Amino acid sequence: MKTVKSVLLLICIVLSVNSVKSQNIVPGSEELLAKLRLNESIRGIEYTPYSSIVGNPYIYKDFHSGEIVFKTGEAYDADMRYDIYANLIHVRLDDNVFAIAYPERLSRIIIDTITFIHDYIIKPGNENVTGKSSYFIVKTDGRCKLLIKMNLRIQNPEPPKVLQDAKPAKFINTGDTYYLKLEDNHSVLIRNKKDMLSVLTDQKEAVSKLMSSNGYGTKKIEDLVRIVNYYNNL
Repeated sequence: MKTVKSVLLLICIVLSVNSVKSQNIVPGSEELLAKLRLNESIRGIEYTPYSSIVGNPYIYKDFHSGEIVFKTGEAYDADMRYDIYANLIHVRLDDNVFAIAYPERLSRIIIDTITFIHDYIIKPGNENVTGKSSYFIVKTDGRCKLLIKMNLRIQNPEPPKVLQDAKPAKFINTGDTYYLKLEDNHSVLIRNKKDMLSVLTDQKEAVSKLMSSNGYGTKKIEDLVRIVNYYNNL
């Protein structure tokens, strides 16, 4: 197993702190940057002063060991964390923290026990990409993947009032959203039964019957796991 340090060491040598945000290709390093493009040195996102916000924007606040797997099959060990709010994977290399700029080059990222994929989003019943993409947690794997997108927002700070101190900004969990990814198709947001059946069209009747007879819906992750497992086993 290769380590990500062996792949990225040259980047740390040739990029200064002031130039690390640049998207310009460093002469002689095209092959290296093509493997794993890192575009930002991060201690929190500069335009978001995390230190002044109450709460935790990460799944794991500390870095955890994991694996980066490319679509070519190459795999590298790395210390990583997932920034839910900024929707970024951070990679720690020595004393620097980088964000992956081109996740579409990757097959999957594993942090501790959690597997992530990055994918574009399409509307139910439509093959056209919306332009949006995201990291997703793989809840159920197989022909059809059940994916989870975690969501955060920042609640604005409140100035002091009579008999009330000022309140700082804080991270608010706005709830997970669920997506299906069928084979090599892009991910579809599942809001209701109609969305579900628009993805699982080849087994539409069987899935519809399962949902109706068991009272399964699309709001509970437990129901979605049962539906997707059923479909994958057909």
